[in-house]
Parts: sequence; C-alpha cells; structure tokens
Amino acid sequence: MRLPVLVVTTALSLSLARPLAAQGDIRLGLGGGISIPVRSYSDLAKKGWLGMGNLAFFPGASASLGFRLDALYAQNNILFTEGRQTQVGGLANLVFQFGARRTPNRFYIFGGGGYIRTKTSGPGFGTVTGTDPALNAGAGISFGVRAFALFAEARYITISTSGTKPQYVPLTAGISFGGL
Repeated sequence: MRLPVLVVTTALSLSLARPLAAQGDIRLGLGGGISIPVRSYSDLAKKGWLGMGNLAFFPGASASLGFRLDALYAQNNILFTEGRQTQVGGLANLVFQFGARRTPNRFYIFGGGGYIRTKTSGPGFGTVTGTDPALNAGAGISFGVRAFALFAEARYITISTSGTKPQYVPLTAGISFGGL
C-alpha cells in the first residue's frame, strides 16, 4: 500500500517541478550605502546615507529581462544649517542582466521611475514636504551561491520638484535571498 502512495507522490512532484521552475526567479534584497549629492543639489546638501529593499522577478521564459520594485529611504544633512532632507519612496525598474540563468554571478543594468516623498526640516524654516515623480538608472553586480547573493550597485536618481531638484548617486551594497 505504501509503494503506490510513494510512486504517486514522486510522479506528482516530478510533474510539478518543471512548471514551478518555469515561473521564474524571485529575489528579495536588502542593502544600504551612501548618498552623494550631484549637480545643483550638491550646493544644498552634504553626503548622506541610504537604506533600501527590493523585490525582483525574472520570468522563466526570459533569463535576462526582469522587473524590480525598490523601496528606499535616504537622508542628507543640509549645508549651512542644522537641517536635514529625507527621501522616502518607491521605484519600479526594468532590469537587464548579463550572465548564466542558474547563477547569481551577474552584471545588470536597470532603470525606471516612481514617486519619492521629500521632507526638508530645520530650525528657522520649519518643515516642507512634497511627493514628486522620480527617475533612476544604474548598474550593479551580484555574486554568491544559489540561495543568496551579495550585490553592489550605483544609480542616478533625480526627483522632479520645484526649486533645487534632489539629484544624487547612491552607492549601495547588500544581500539578496531567493530561488534560482
């Protein structure tokens, strides 16, 4: 009686393994790093720090092209005052990766857009907030084993605000978990 159950279970497992693998690769990443102001934003803000999380999906039919959602929090101190500026937001990116399908050792490029809430606060001028569209583009590298990978990336972010636009280059490193 146990043998037919074992045979049926094995056959079912083998028949489901291929469709599940064909659904793609899903990875969760967490990282942090520095936020370097560029262009006119560097006249307003000092270097700061950044924390981020992302969720990436690469369909089984496309080993190279995928979709990634990024959540970020960045903070920069303001020059010439005790104030600070923070950015909290989300970005949706298309990702193109170079490298073998079944390895986390890859070089990738990405770009997309979303919305970022900017909050500027300091003594003497109170708090100013706004949620505005943002664009980003960047490149990264990941390396590791099947269950997790380390990554390092650089990107350019510009936020469409009135006045001085926050534009910065985050340099981030972190770890990603997920199946290959």
